Amino acid sequence: MRAISVPAQDPQLVYDLCVNSIADEDLRARLQAITAEVVAAAVDYQQKGLINHLFAIPAIDCDNDDIVVGQVTKKELKATYSSHMVGDSKPARRVYTDILGKAPRKKCPFCGFGQASTLDHYLPKAKFPILSVLPWNLVPACKDCNTGKNAATATTQDQQTLHPYFEHQRMVSDQWLHARVITGTPPVLEFFVSPPEDWDQVDKTRVLAHFRDYKLASRFSIEASNELANLKDTLDLVWSDSALAGVQDHLRVIAAGKKAVHVNAWDTAMYQALLRSEWYCDEGFRAFE
Repeated sequence: MRAISVPAQDPQLVYDLCVNSIADEDLRARLQAITAEVVAAAVDYQQKGLINHLFAIPAIDCDNDDIVVGQVTKKELKATYSSHMVGDSKPARRVYTDILGKAPRKKCPFCGFGQASTLDHYLPKAKFPILSVLPWNLVPACKDCNTGKNAATATTQDQQTLHPYFEHQRMVSDQWLHARVITGTPPVLEFFVSPPEDWDQVDKTRVLAHFRDYKLASRFSIEASNELANLKDTLDLVWSDSALAGVQDHLRVIAAGKKAVHVNAWDTAMYQALLRSEWYCDEGFRAFE
């Protein structure tokens, strides 16, 4: 997970920007009539987000044509995003673009390696339609994280996935992502979560929930398999010059550099695991058919 500063856009101004672009006068008036409720929901979201209590916001279980608040249906609320923010010609599109541009090095903050190409509703608009255009609920994401995450909504604090806008610094600076080498032809990296012992149990369970819900074990392993294949020829050259010690020194330098950039990146965990595996350093890097 990568931390991102909270979007600076005022929630009411963003909502007004979306609503005021609607040509249908009746719909525009009905959406304007619930502005106070939308702002109250935004304030509640911010307050709960700061203490990692977004699970306490009740989800709505209703059909698209059901009234959600005032005289506005679920479908109409969701459309404030899909029809009046995402569209290139809409005034609120600049808000969408600004938030998408917050992705660190244009990478997805949820997984750390996918290209951020869309905005994810941290609390899904299908269950929280009043939050459809709330900037604090819109996070840059890759398509895999946006569409492939577990659809279930957390109902307890320890099942909340990590939120790039609201996490404690320890979630970023303390290492909780690790990997191990599985011997074989070819070698395989197995990724797992092991948070520091001094973390409280809620945070330990939350990083595991994030790892599970975004299916990071398999996705990281796929990335690692490509990196391992690319390493073979390089390590062959290192070995021919300085044998086992040279391979270990080479991996040690790379692992330290990766960790300095981001301690919980998949490639940080991978290079640390390779360095710890004497089998890999001695012969395993060649184990490709």
